[in-house]
Amino acid sequence: MNQKEIQEIQKKIGTTPDGFWGPKSIAACKKYLTSLMPSPNPWPSSARSAVEKFYGKAGDESNLVPFDFPFPTYYGGKRVLKGRCHYKVKDSLLRILTEIGQKYGKERDIIEEAEDYGGIYNFRNKRGGSSLSLHSWGVAIDLDADENMFRDSWPMKADMPLEIMECFAKEGWTSAGAFWGYDAMHFQCCRP
Repeated sequence: MNQKEIQEIQKKIGTTPDGFWGPKSIAACKKYLTSLMPSPNPWPSSARSAVEKFYGKAGDESNLVPFDFPFPTYYGGKRVLKGRCHYKVKDSLLRILTEIGQKYGKERDIIEEAEDYGGIYNFRNKRGGSSLSLHSWGVAIDLDADENMFRDSWPMKADMPLEIMECFAKEGWTSAGAFWGYDAMHFQCCRP
């Protein structure tokens, strides 16, 4: 993102719009997105024990349910009509995706980020780690991986729109880009 785009984000999150994304902007963004989340947040923390207690055993495909994407979605250039996620997050995820489609369907720079689907369920470890990814439960989704690579800093290099992060935050989901400063493709159904 350029300096002007960063200044617009800074105005929205209530910090000095100087175009520099540093500790004050990061803290303000976390505070802003947290303020949008339901209270109490219905999701567990991301601690493995809390995740297992709430969602069950990782890799248990009997917990996965199909859903239809509410707007055109693509994986590797091919149209994807359905996804699978944990049954406990399905309604929330559909509300998020429906809101994105309805609010931003005509704003190409925003909807393009959501149309590029990167996956939900994938029984695997975290990238570069030895613990399981939340994708192993079907409670995380990746969007626009090509423009929001794993180690790309947000919003300096990664370009996930704050508007999409807001849609997820309203349902209590955590945006990796805003809360960790990288991996902006990743949204997880756990408290920050």
